[in-house]
Amino acid sequence: MIVLANWLALFLVLGLAQTEPSPPPVEAVPPEDQVEEPISNVVRVKLRPDKTIIPVGSPVFVEFVVQNKTGSAVTLAVPGAIKGKETFEHGMGLPLEHVFSGVSFRGLEIAAENNPEMGHRITRKPQYPVPPITLAPYGTVGLRFDVARFYPGLHQSGTYEIAWSPYAGAVEAEPFLINVIAFKQAVIETDHGNMIMTLLYEEAPRHVENFIELAKDRFYNNTTFHLIYANQFILGGDPKGDGTGKRPDGVTLPPEFNATPFDLGTVGMALIQGDPNSGSCQFFICLGRQPGWDGRYTAFGKIQGPESLETLRKIGESPTDETHHPKEKVRIKSISITDVPFVSRNAE
Repeated sequence: MIVLANWLALFLVLGLAQTEPSPPPVEAVPPEDQVEEPISNVVRVKLRPDKTIIPVGSPVFVEFVVQNKTGSAVTLAVPGAIKGKETFEHGMGLPLEHVFSGVSFRGLEIAAENNPEMGHRITRKPQYPVPPITLAPYGTVGLRFDVARFYPGLHQSGTYEIAWSPYAGAVEAEPFLINVIAFKQAVIETDHGNMIMTLLYEEAPRHVENFIELAKDRFYNNTTFHLIYANQFILGGDPKGDGTGKRPDGVTLPPEFNATPFDLGTVGMALIQGDPNSGSCQFFICLGRQPGWDGRYTAFGKIQGPESLETLRKIGESPTDETHHPKEKVRIKSISITDVPFVSRNAE
C-alpha cells in the first residue's frame, strides 16, 4: 500500500528487506527499500465541468476527480486536518474536506478579470477528524457538486478561470475557463405566427453570435422562407430571396458540427454544396427527423414549445410549386433577440 503521510511526501513500500534475524530495534527504522517520491508521480487530479458556457444565476456543476496512477493502493490524508481513525475505502466517494485540502484549506482558485483572487477568500478548515481515503490500484474517486454554492460570485456575468490544487498544493489539475452570460433567445415573427428559438450557445457559439448579430442589425426583417420541402425542412434568411444571398460583408463561418440531432424544430446553417466553410446567413428548420444531416451541418438553434411548433407546422404545409417555392410568400416579418426568461435551476 502506498501511504501519503503528509503533503510533502509519500512512502512506497516495496517489501521487507531480506536480512538476518536481529533483536527488535529500540526505534522504528524504515525498511531499506522504502522509496520516497512526489504525490504527483502517484496520483493525478482532474476537473470536469458539466458546461463551460452557463446562464447567469445557474448552478455551476463541476466534478472533482482523483486517480491512482499506480498498481498499488494509495492512501490520501488531508494535510493539517485532525486524522480520523477510519479510512474511506475506494468507492465511498471523495469527501468534501479533500476538495478543500488546498493551501490554507482552500478549494478552488478562481480568477476573474476584475477580481484575480476571488476564490482565495473561501476556506473550510475542518473542525473534526477527517478520515483518509484509500484508492485501489488504478482506482478513481470523485465528487460532483454546484461550486457556486461556495463561490456565489460565479452567478454573475463574466469569464472565470478555475483551478484546483488539493493536498496543500502537492498536485494540480488542469485549469479551465467558464463563461457566465445572460442567455438570449430569438423570436421569429412570421405571417403564420411566432416561433421562439432556443440558441445552442455551447454547441455552436460562433454561429449563435453570428445569428444574434444579424438579427440585431434587422438583417432578417422582411426576408422570406423561400423553399419548403414538405416533411423535411423550410429554408429562409436570404436577403435576395432566391437562394444566392449572403451577408453583405462576405463573412463566412467555419463549421461547428456537434451532436445535436436534426429532428423536428432543429435549426441549422445552410451551406453551399461541398463547402463546409460557406455558412453565412441562410438557415433551415427541420420539419422532421433528418438523420443524414447529423454531423454534416451545424445545428445552432431549436424551435420549441407547442405554439412555436404549430407555427412551424403551418409554414411547412404551405402550398408550393414544382420547384418547392411557396406559391404565396411566407414572410419573416422580424427576428428579435430577447432575454431567456429566468427559471430557477435547482441542483440536479
